[in-house]
Amino acid sequence: MTAVLLAAAGIAAAAPLALLLWANRTLVAVDVVGHSMEPAFHHGDRVLVRRVPAKRLRVGDVAVLGRPDTGDLRDLALIMGSVPPWVVKRVAALPGDPVPASVPARGGTVPPGHLVVLGDNTGHSTDSRVWGPVPDGRVLGVVLRRMTSPRTPAA
Repeated sequence: MTAVLLAAAGIAAAAPLALLLWANRTLVAVDVVGHSMEPAFHHGDRVLVRRVPAKRLRVGDVAVLGRPDTGDLRDLALIMGSVPPWVVKRVAALPGDPVPASVPARGGTVPPGHLVVLGDNTGHSTDSRVWGPVPDGRVLGVVLRRMTSPRTPAA
């Protein structure tokens, strides 16, 4: 009977640890920098991101990607003093989809291994309209939800 109780206690202790290890490898918090995703997300919001491969993304998902070359974000670097390690953008097209008219491309469809991402606030977004289709290897994951409430304007 003691062995059964010890085994049950061991399982009860191991389950939260396993959950914590899974979450640590699967979920990550990312800060939104800039105004390109307004009104969905605002500068300073923190979002919960589930790590997923690019092949699991769908059009309309909000994805987090490794930043493109710093030169592509030079305006943000001038304004903010640095370039964030991640960019948050909405998936507009996947491999084989037609390239949106606003995105310069060398063909009519998104090439394999790439995706087109756009900011919701198109007037204030550096995205595939500047970069062109981005390599899918830059995908960190998909935004699950906002972790902090949106910032309210100062009175």
